[in-house]
Formats: sequence, C-alpha cells, structure tokens
Amino acid sequence: MLYTISIIVFFTLIIMLLYKYRKKIEIKYYIFYSFKTSKFKKTIDNIAQKHLKLWKILSTIAVIICLLAMIFGVISIAKLAYNIGTGIQKEPALSLVLPSLTQETVFGNGYILIPFWFWIIIIASILIPHELSHGIISRAEKIKLKSVGVFLLAIFPGAFVEPDERQLKKSKIITKLRVFAAGSAANFLVSIIVFLLLTFLIWPACTSQGIEVILVNETSPAADAGLKPGMILTHINSIPIKTSYIEYSKYGTYYQLYDEIGIPKDNETIVFTDSNENNYNVTVKEISNNKIFIGMASKPITNINSNFFFKTLIPLLTYLYLFSFGIGLFNILPIYPLDGGLMIEEIINKISKKHGKIISKIISNLMILLILYTFIMPHLL
Repeated sequence: MLYTISIIVFFTLIIMLLYKYRKKIEIKYYIFYSFKTSKFKKTIDNIAQKHLKLWKILSTIAVIICLLAMIFGVISIAKLAYNIGTGIQKEPALSLVLPSLTQETVFGNGYILIPFWFWIIIIASILIPHELSHGIISRAEKIKLKSVGVFLLAIFPGAFVEPDERQLKKSKIITKLRVFAAGSAANFLVSIIVFLLLTFLIWPACTSQGIEVILVNETSPAADAGLKPGMILTHINSIPIKTSYIEYSKYGTYYQLYDEIGIPKDNETIVFTDSNENNYNVTVKEISNNKIFIGMASKPITNINSNFFFKTLIPLLTYLYLFSFGIGLFNILPIYPLDGGLMIEEIINKISKKHGKIISKIISNLMILLILYTFIMPHLL
C-alpha cells in the first residue's frame, strides 16, 4: 500500500512541476514534454576544460570500444536471428523493460516488469552519465551546447544535451565520432564499475562462508540424505562453500552450488558437511543437459538484513549493471538516429560521399528488421 502511495505522490509532484513551468515546457503530440535550460552548460564546460587532453584521449578510446561493441552487437543479433530461424532459440531473447506498480519483478514473454523505484533509479543512472558524457566531449571538442534539458514521454522520463548541430556537422570526423561514442562508453563504464563493486566489495562484505538450506523436496536425494530447511552447510566434498556474486548472477538466489559441485555423473555421491561437522551423503540424479537434481534450495549466509540484501540492494545493482551495458550496446548499433547509426553514417560518408547516406540507411533498415524479427518471430512460432 505504501509503495503504491509513493508512486502516486511521485506522479503528483511531476504534474505540479509541469503546471508550475508550463510556460517553459514544450509539448508535442500531447505526450511529449521537454524542458530546456542553460544552467548546467557552465558546469559541463568547466568539467571539460579542466582536463582537456585527458578527455580527448578517453573519447578516442571510447570510439574504438564502441566500434568493437557495434560489431559484437551486430554479430549477436544476427546469431540470435539465425537460432530463431532454425528453431534453436524459441524464447524471445530481447525484452522490453517496463516499470511495475508492485515491488516484485515479473518476467513475461518479451517483457520484464521491474519495481517502479528500481526503474526510476536505473533510468537516471543510465541517462545522466550518457548525456553528461556527450556534453563534456562536445565542449572538449569546442562544440557549443545549445541547451541541456529533461523530457517526459508519457510515463518515461529522460534527459538530453543538445550540441550545436551546424558546428558539429562542420567538424572533423574524429570529433563527431568522439561525441557520438561518449554516451555508450559512459554506460559501459558504469556497468563495469557496478559489477566490480558487487563482485569484490559488496558481496564479500555481506556474505559469510556456507549456505543455508531453505527448501527440501520430500522425495528428493537431499531429503533421503537427511538434509532439512534451516541447516547451515559449510563444505561440499570437504571443500569450503564460498558463494560468489558471479555465481549468484548466473544462477540466481537459490542456486549457489553449481560452481562447487561442477557437473557430477548420474548416481554420484556428494558429501555435504554442516556447521556441526555432520556429513550427509547425497546421491545426485541427472535430469538433462548436465542439470543435476538434488532437490534442495539454498541461499548464502548474509551478514546484514537478508531482505534488504536480496530484495533491494543486490537486485537493484544487478539490474543497473545489466541494463547499463544492454542499453549502451543497443544505442551503439548501426541504427539511425542512435549514436551507432550516426557513427556508421559518418564513416561511410568518409569512404563514399556519393552513396554514403543510401548505404547507411540500408544498413539501418536491415538492422531494424533483424531486431524486429528476433523480437516478434518467437511469439509467432
């Protein structure tokens, strides 16, 4: 109830702000509201000018990274389309990420609903570095900024930095590529930083050795061995159980044993040791595709509030690093008017001024069709 009330309060504040600044807000198609300001231009300019050479070096590296990411993204989409066409992939691999009015994450066929406040925090954490980077590199390249602003497309908030288009068009190709690549590179950097924090700082600080058994199937090998909910298991085959964030991100909260067990053979016996040094012999059963059946669900031992750890902090940061990378990668695909499309257009125009625009449009349209195919076709099969 309180969660729903907080969402209502949020939108009430948005409506009040829209009314207060109604004379300064540009409205298009009744659902697009944009507010431009020049207040932050000086701040962006100061950041850019303090380390001018560093920004140029970093933005050049960003161009290389984004071009490699573009190639990776195109190959991944093409491979996905091939797998769907041949029947290897039957579920949509691309999903729309939308806000939910509840505190639970809902996975559907082609969509993911994440808690509303998670969604707001993630959108801000993606857009602010993205647009700020565009602005900083623009100023480092002596491109004027016309405005900085925020927008609201229906319920979807956003931000933008508006470089002087005429000046940008007249710039050298390396300048344009640096400006275009800055946004996605910033998203990749945020993704890497969050992942490293989770892996090497937050997870080790919040967990201890071992796992807690939370569910046991009554007719499973785990139950036959005497394992029960509430038990603390510390070793597997005399090897200490050390859960990791990488393992959690791969398998989820309740699958913390794959890295420790490996891929055992059917009817192989695994020895679990609890905190009282009692041993439990579990004979595993293989189901299919090297997936073993033990019949036990577990979770890591935490040093802090378990609900906050598993339901708030870790999921939020996990979504942040995944979506930062995913949106950065999508934005750098050769699709006009995304940054990747603008980059590929400039490169092709440099090679062939006569046919550059036509070739880049063909590439953009083919990429759009390929993405639509991967998104729609699994629903039709």
